[in-house]
Amino acid sequence: MKKLLFIIFTILSPLAYSSTIDCQGLYIGRIWVEQGVGLKAVVYLNNPTTTSGSYWSYFTEWSPEEKKEALSILMMAKASQHRVNVVTTKDNNCGLQDGSTNTKALYLATNP
Repeated sequence: MKKLLFIIFTILSPLAYSSTIDCQGLYIGRIWVEQGVGLKAVVYLNNPTTTSGSYWSYFTEWSPEEKKEALSILMMAKASQHRVNVVTTKDNNCGLQDGSTNTKALYLATNP
């Protein structure tokens, strides 16, 4: 039921917004790529002009190929200031403000 309400709210919502509270419409901040690891973590922002945002969200359980694909999305979104939506492994599928997280899914938002 919660998922259905979320989908309805997302479709009917006329305003584009960013929120590290619900992981919707976020901008890309810092991207951490490490030798021998590849994409390690990212910081998501509510606003592209701010310098602080979420805690680090890691890509620890992603394969090397999945990390390359995610890095491509992150770099494109950062360069074009396109918004992304994120799902984490936290109980509420977000938790970006509660501490470090592990990213489970990343996708481009409908409204840039």
